[in-house]
Amino acid sequence: MGVSASEPPLWTCPECGAKYVMRNMWHSCARMTPDDWLAGRGPTAMTMWDRLVEIIAGFGPFELHATKSRISFMVRVRFAGVSALSERGMSLNLWLKQRVESERFAKVEHLGGRDWIYRVRIRTAEELDAEITELLRKAYAVGRQRAAPR
Repeated sequence: MGVSASEPPLWTCPECGAKYVMRNMWHSCARMTPDDWLAGRGPTAMTMWDRLVEIIAGFGPFELHATKSRISFMVRVRFAGVSALSERGMSLNLWLKQRVESERFAKVEHLGGRDWIYRVRIRTAEELDAEITELLRKAYAVGRQRAAPR
């Protein structure tokens, strides 16, 4: 992931190595790898996970950040995450800079201004379809800090 001359470098926590846009941003320094977070997941869960990673990898490079409660996708900032992954499904969270309407959203949270968090419940890999792919593409742009203008 290259940083252009116009982008300030990310701050790296000296304790855990996590990268953030702002210095001293609050976070848990719990050390967990993506493999730790994914350990013990069943075949249906891993099929959904693999499909999600395949979609996001199609947009460009990214990093994974795991904590006890979720695993996040990051370019310059975290733009998507999975807060639950089991044989029954996945809870996929997306950060977008626009209001989007869809019956598929389990939860929509307005953070103020142009910031919106959307939660989608995915039950099968097939539900990671064109609509979800487009939402992930928009979230990836937020992660690059290149969200579409108003």
